[in-house]
Amino acid sequence: MIYSITHGDDPPVVLVAGLGFTRESWHPVIELLRSGSTTFAYDRPGIGETPGRADPARPVSYGVLAEELAELLQESGVDKPMVLAGHSMGANVVRVFADRHPAWVAGLVFIDGSLPRLALPAGDEPPLYDGDEPGASPVDTLAGEVEVRKSTPPPVPAVVLGRTPGWWSSSPIPHPALDELWQMNQHELADEHHAPLILATDAGHHLPREAPALVAYAIDLVVRAVRTGIDPAPTEEEMAAVGGRFG
Repeated sequence: MIYSITHGDDPPVVLVAGLGFTRESWHPVIELLRSGSTTFAYDRPGIGETPGRADPARPVSYGVLAEELAELLQESGVDKPMVLAGHSMGANVVRVFADRHPAWVAGLVFIDGSLPRLALPAGDEPPLYDGDEPGASPVDTLAGEVEVRKSTPPPVPAVVLGRTPGWWSSSPIPHPALDELWQMNQHELADEHHAPLILATDAGHHLPREAPALVAYAIDLVVRAVRTGIDPAPTEEEMAAVGGRFG
């Protein structure tokens, strides 16, 4: 897999993109980070510059994606306690990774984490592919949901970010209860990880692109918590300055 590293201090920050997004989706966030940590971003198979898997037709679960990331981190030398930040589907990959590799996890940031099954509640739907390039693999969302539900959150500093409630790119919304279900998922993530929930005041699902300052702020909060041993403590003033508020 193709990856990019900017070298800096510990803990390293590992960035896990959403469904089909390349490592370049994190560039606006990386430019605004103030903690000086090493950053690591990558393209999964069939995305960006990374070739597809040997058997791209075989569905992959979050566990498969988590183990691929673990192997890549070992190869690249970033196999130490880290802050993992996952956007959308990437949040589910991070949840499974943290359960399977707790010794590597120093902190967590969930950025508008998607519903574990990803698919909208509208009956039978075609498979979701992780990327648009030839060789992109379908995601086994049902097996992935089981992996997420079986995972145990590690006791590390965490922050949960969510989109502005009611902000959807499609109109009308695919299902009238979807926004409520999505927001419930963010609250449940925050409760599960004993983490503050921060909501964007004026941004939708693609927070790394639409609200990079808010995402960078959340990552810096967790990095600071790891370094000091003090839980993340966002303030209303700080959040307002970067486009956020308490959820």
